[in-house]
Amino acid sequence: MKKVMTFLLAVVLLMGAAPETQAQKSKTLTSKEADEILQRIVGKWQVSHFVTEYDFEKSKLVETKGTASFGKAFQGDYVHEQFELEQPNGSILQGDGFIRYSEENSQFELVQLDKKGKSIVLMAGKWYPLYNTLLFTHVKGDKQWSKKNDPNMHCLYLFKDDGTFLRVNRTIDKNGNCIVLSQDHYSYPEVADLR
Repeated sequence: MKKVMTFLLAVVLLMGAAPETQAQKSKTLTSKEADEILQRIVGKWQVSHFVTEYDFEKSKLVETKGTASFGKAFQGDYVHEQFELEQPNGSILQGDGFIRYSEENSQFELVQLDKKGKSIVLMAGKWYPLYNTLLFTHVKGDKQWSKKNDPNMHCLYLFKDDGTFLRVNRTIDKNGNCIVLSQDHYSYPEVADLR
């Protein structure tokens, strides 16, 4: 557990501090390359869900469990995520969302579908091959977020060499500090059951 947290902290700090190289700025992904990246999350996953809980001005990450399923949708143009995550109070958080790659905008997009089936882009993402990370940032606009949501929110997908991945939701506080709100460790069901 300590190794995972150290790894995660190092990647989060590097992602925030590292300047982009010229190659990272100029390289546009092909749709095939983008599809290969998205294919890495397709499947059924066991999730270790860590959420930040505040207790008298101290914060700590509390672990719960859950499951997630990512599958191709809409002629393979989207990856549809469906999840069930236990919360610290014992309730179950259920949800879904979609990820796609927009060739037109040269970016990954986290989207929700409105009642008419139209995609509303919530976050725009960029691939950082040096860190094996897909970083999503807030998209400004009236339709994207309600006023309750944090405009400083980032969502990172960090891909590990063993085929598993982490999703980290973080924000920046008023002092410029990076705060991890939640992190999810996605592992294969058969691996997760061996613990």
